[in-house]
Amino acid sequence: MFQGFQFPKTILVWFEAHPGAAGWMQAIIAGVAIIAVYVAATIPVRAEAARLERERRLRADGLALLLMPEIIELKGEIEALIETGDIYDPPITVSVTLVSKTDDLYLLGDLGRRLLQTIGLVNGVAAQTRRFQAIGVMHDGTPIQSRASDGDSIWANNVSSLRIGLENLDEVSERIPDLLILEVKRKGP
Repeated sequence: MFQGFQFPKTILVWFEAHPGAAGWMQAIIAGVAIIAVYVAATIPVRAEAARLERERRLRADGLALLLMPEIIELKGEIEALIETGDIYDPPITVSVTLVSKTDDLYLLGDLGRRLLQTIGLVNGVAAQTRRFQAIGVMHDGTPIQSRASDGDSIWANNVSSLRIGLENLDEVSERIPDLLILEVKRKGP
């Protein structure tokens, strides 16, 4: 079959004998060239996207580690207020560190959404508590007990809101270590 085959000469003779084959060969080579140029052009774009994703993961890990003590502290305050608090107690305030990081919580995905929701719930409970305390239920720093029934329904609403926030914080504090361990496994030894 390949007797007398001379590499470039035999191929060129065959192409000259078949005029339509040259057009097909040009089309195939042009298609391969287009694909090669596309792949070559997207290599830097894909490398930059991978670099940005690694940077985002590192920022998310750092943010999670930074916020973990704040989350645990807020969780403890909420638990204590649910167990022993009432409408006359001073409201819980979210730490300045946690509030200052709200713009970056998107890096944590669903965990960040839960933290934002909890911050909103705690701030809402605090505003509602302050509003109730400011409308004359305190006289010289002492609660007026005749208004206590008005505060009971508000306090019940506050407790249910704080329980939702506590569920969110439980989920976040459980999943952050798993998130960090997963990142370590992804990087390998």
